[in-house]
Amino acid sequence: MDEIELLVNETFKHFDTNFGSDRELMDPVSIEEMQGYFQEELPQEEGSEFPEGPGIIYHVQKTKSVFVVRTFVSQNIRQDYIQILEKPEDYPSLRLLEGGVEDLSHRLKFFIVEEASQAEIIHDQIHNRRFPMYEEMMCNISDPGFSWWLTKKQKGFQLSFTMSVASDDTIKLGPLGDRELAIRNFQSLETLVTSAGIEMNIQNETNRVQFTDCEEFILEELKDVFEFGVITETMTDLFKILSKQTNDASALQTTWFYLQELAAMRRFWIQIQFDLNS
Repeated sequence: MDEIELLVNETFKHFDTNFGSDRELMDPVSIEEMQGYFQEELPQEEGSEFPEGPGIIYHVQKTKSVFVVRTFVSQNIRQDYIQILEKPEDYPSLRLLEGGVEDLSHRLKFFIVEEASQAEIIHDQIHNRRFPMYEEMMCNISDPGFSWWLTKKQKGFQLSFTMSVASDDTIKLGPLGDRELAIRNFQSLETLVTSAGIEMNIQNETNRVQFTDCEEFILEELKDVFEFGVITETMTDLFKILSKQTNDASALQTTWFYLQELAAMRRFWIQIQFDLNS
């Protein structure tokens, strides 16, 4: 079992252990749906099993050293997926025909999102970028890489926005977005949470953020967002409580949408890693 298979298996195990009794509460998808994302099989009847909601339709091209994810933002996956398979030449940005006309349905994948805006953000972040297959081997001081990294600590955890010294407690999260945007939203989250009388401390350091001296449940909820791309009912309920106590509804809404987008990006990157190893 390689590293990616282990990550996926541990993800499902974590879901079953922590959310098994309330699987439908996982936001925005259930365990069964996520397993479907990672182990995608085409429907037997044309379009009958494709979702009709928004998402990303994509094609991964890879060599021994790099890979590129060609993405297409879809408002209706079922409709667009079938149209792309019927006339791939009308969607040149996906470059499906570069590998020949055979097995198009095997190469064309999809990823479901809850809101179309999440698909737009994933597309802006990923489309047509060249990523090294082995980031850790290629990164150095002048090229610190594209991934975020999560390192678990005794009383919290650390997020690094560039390549850092890896340890057994360090997890590569992938390209989750802009550093400055992340810091602004983390600071906003800290203000919202502490104003409600809940302990939370976020320390902004050079190219990294430390989450320390927080209520334990807050730490676990945030780790689920970063590590697994999951926003639980507990996090949802927390924001409902904050909405009744804050006078800054705009900051609350912005932070909530940001966490949703971050979680979607993380889930998508887990799926891409699975695709690369399948």
